[in-house]
Parts: sequence; C-alpha cells; structure tokens
Amino acid sequence: MAYPSLLRRTASVAALAAALTSCSVSGLMTSFSIDTKDNSPPPQTRVAATVPEQPPVPTPAPGRAASPAPSIAKAAATPTVGQDVAQASAGQGTSIDGYLGFAAETPAVTIATTDITTTGPTDDAVAAVIAEAKTDIDPIETASITPVAPPDMSQMPPASQSPSQSKMPQIMPLAERQCRSELAKMGVSFAEMEAIANGVHCDVPYPIKLKGLSGDIKVSPAVTINCETALSLAEWVQNDVAPAVRVRYLTGIASINTMGGYSCRRMNNGSKNPGWSEHASGNAIDVGGLTLNSGKTIDVSKKSIFAFRERGLLTAIRTDSCSYFNTVLGPGYPEHDDHLHLDLMQRNSGKHYCE
Repeated sequence: MAYPSLLRRTASVAALAAALTSCSVSGLMTSFSIDTKDNSPPPQTRVAATVPEQPPVPTPAPGRAASPAPSIAKAAATPTVGQDVAQASAGQGTSIDGYLGFAAETPAVTIATTDITTTGPTDDAVAAVIAEAKTDIDPIETASITPVAPPDMSQMPPASQSPSQSKMPQIMPLAERQCRSELAKMGVSFAEMEAIANGVHCDVPYPIKLKGLSGDIKVSPAVTINCETALSLAEWVQNDVAPAVRVRYLTGIASINTMGGYSCRRMNNGSKNPGWSEHASGNAIDVGGLTLNSGKTIDVSKKSIFAFRERGLLTAIRTDSCSYFNTVLGPGYPEHDDHLHLDLMQRNSGKHYCE
C-alpha cells in the first residue's frame, strides 16, 4: 500500500517542478525580450551631377579653322570642414556623404565645353552657356575664353618703313619759342620750315619763312631766315623805317623788297674767299628797297645830290639799322651798291660793323 502513496508524492513533486520551470521561463522571456524592429536610418543614395545639353557649336567660316578654348566648369558650393564642425556644435548632424561632398541636395553644375573662335557667333555662344548656368563666373578663370580680336593692320606701319623713318620730333629750344612769341605779338606773318642741314657751314636748325611785318607790310619776295634775324628786321622797320617814311612822304610802307635770305655760299659769292657768309646759316638778309602805299618805289642805291628826300631817308634808316644788326653793309662797300646787307654775326670783340 506504500506504493500508491509514493506514486502520489512523486507526481506532486513533478507537477510542482513543472510549474516552477514554467514560471521561470515565462519570467525570463518577459524580462529579456529582444527588439527585432529595424530602427536604422534609410540608406542614402548618391545622385550623379547632371550635365546640361550642349549648345550647337558654330560652324567656322570656310578657310578659317576654329580654335578650341578651355571649357568652363563651376561646381556648386559644398560644405567646408569648418562649416561641418559649426553644424555639429549646433546640434545639426552631417552625414558621411554630405561631409565627403556627395550630398544629393547640392548637385554639381557643369557648363558644356564650347569651341571659341574669333568670329561674332562665338560671343553669342559663350553668352548663352553662361546664361544657362545661372551662376557667377570668376573673371580670372574665364579670362582665357574671351575672344582676342585680330590687330588692325591698317594702323600698323608698313613693313618697308625703317626705324630711322619714325624718329621722335625735336623739341624746340626755349629761345626759339620766345622769339616766335615776340613775332606773333608784333603781328608778323611767317611760316615754319623744315630744318636745313647742307653740311657743317650751311645749317639752319629752326628756319622760318618771313612773309609780312607789322602794319600790314609785305615782305616781297618772302625769305627763309632764322627767327632772330626776322625779329631784328621787324623791330627795325616798325620802330625806325615806318616812322621815317611817314615823316618824309606822309604815307605808309606797302612792302619791303628783299634780295636774299638763306643761301649756302661764301662771302661776296666768292669761291676763293675762305670765310662763309652769314647767309649760309640764315643769319642775314639783303634789303633792296621799299615800296610806299602811294606806289612809289625807293631802291637802295646811291642817290644824286638833288634827291634830297630819298637820300635823307636812306641815310637815316641805314644809320638806325646799326642798333638792330651787328653788320650793316651798303652802297660804297664792294659788291653792295644795290642793297643793304644786314646780319647778326657774333664777333669776339663784340663790336658792330657798319659801312
């Protein structure tokens, strides 16, 4: 009878053990539940940069090859390392792709390559590409795409022109400019002439052609002399000759009649005389006479004893000329019977020579 009792105790113990085991496993499953939900962020994909459609390439003109130019490429701005650090410190995280420059929100913009030529349509093509990009272009980066206009050959000197033909013009000395200013103030009519260089003795660097004097007095014919000689003649006629004529003839002077100015020769036109004439440097002028407004002409020749007014006039103006010229030669001096020779010869003694 002991066996049934033993069997009952055994069954009770087994039931109790099974109950305890069930409770323990249930508790463990409740305490250590595994979360199988996928909480990871969705994967981000990289978007390739889109390339705008290329504009048509202009066809070069026949016989002229198009010269390719470098393409213009401008990528959109991507976050720098400093900006990423600032965003991280502000609580704005940056993904790995964004840090590496593959953010889908900022695709790169690429401007298509356009062949550049020096013709007009190329400028329009470049302008169209830049307008389509809608982005600022760095002028330094785009300087190389500017078409270079060919040089204007019409403004270039001819190939046959030698360097000596393009010399700089000479600067006129101050004394020459002042002399011309004085002539202009007096109302003297003259014209600039090209420099005369016919050797060592026949040299006039700044000659002028004397055409008229103050008071509407003509110089007939016009003579080529230097400016200082012209100024001395103008002052002599204005201050002494014209007043002397008005006193004796009650009229004015129509013209001063000349017989020579510049002439590359020796004194007295002699070939054996070693001295060079002041005419060779434009430093002398020969006056043969004068014509009055009344039409009367008074030549510079020796007058008879009965020509009182003419002889008095010529004597007076010849004497006065010595105050304006360094040398005065006239009738009575060899080779000067029909004119007055007036020059500005510089002598070492500083004396004037009036004969």
